[in-house]
Amino acid sequence: MQAVQTGKFLDRIPFAKVGDGPDPILIINGGQGFMMRPETARLANDANRMARIMPDGQHFILLGYNPFPDELSVHCIADDVAAIIKTQLGGRCRLVGVSYGAVVASNVAARFPDRVAKLALVAGAPAFSSHGRLLIAQQADLARKGELVQLLAQFNSVFRRPWFNLLLSLRIRLTWAKIRAKLSSPDTICRYLNAMLDYDATGLSFDGIEMLVVGGSRDQFFGETIRSCKARYPHACVVILERETHMAPVERPSDVKAAITSFI
Repeated sequence: MQAVQTGKFLDRIPFAKVGDGPDPILIINGGQGFMMRPETARLANDANRMARIMPDGQHFILLGYNPFPDELSVHCIADDVAAIIKTQLGGRCRLVGVSYGAVVASNVAARFPDRVAKLALVAGAPAFSSHGRLLIAQQADLARKGELVQLLAQFNSVFRRPWFNLLLSLRIRLTWAKIRAKLSSPDTICRYLNAMLDYDATGLSFDGIEMLVVGGSRDQFFGETIRSCKARYPHACVVILERETHMAPVERPSDVKAAITSFI
């Protein structure tokens, strides 16, 4: 594993940088980036997991989320990402979005096409599916009520393999006190989830941008929108992993890595 450096962009956006050199890939993290507090150890662990699906030896920057945002919307998050690309990455980069981050990355590419050399969406698409939006609404309601155990319990069926779901459930039960201490505030979680519910991705265009979409055919949050990418964006490379769920990058990392490596 390459060395991991952590810090903040724009004095508010946490990041973990893996390796060193010109032209790093910029990755926008999934929902765990705002559900968990952006502690240094947490960022490093997320980066180590992300390295499993990145091309061998490729340096990259994993971008988290502002833990104390004044204004919050998908457009605001995308504006910050675009500013980081302009000020920190020479004005243009290869952009990868994972899950929640895939929606943000899509917004960046559509609104700032000159700053995105290539766009890869992993376990995600330009928008959540109708079922995914229902799940997010349920999560936002639980966060609003402060029912964080029930919120995390919603992920107990997210894996394809039953024993992975069982292990996750046991971990939540047995280590809840430690997990609770690392969670973001209910208000922060609720605000990020509501920002996605308020977002409308209708009319986004990715003309002229090289694009990859890779995800599971049974993705609980994006399923139908991943599948529809073949028809909506005929210029894109769409890799659908049959029978896989939202956790395809965890359960099929070698296949996801192969798709990204070929594309990048």
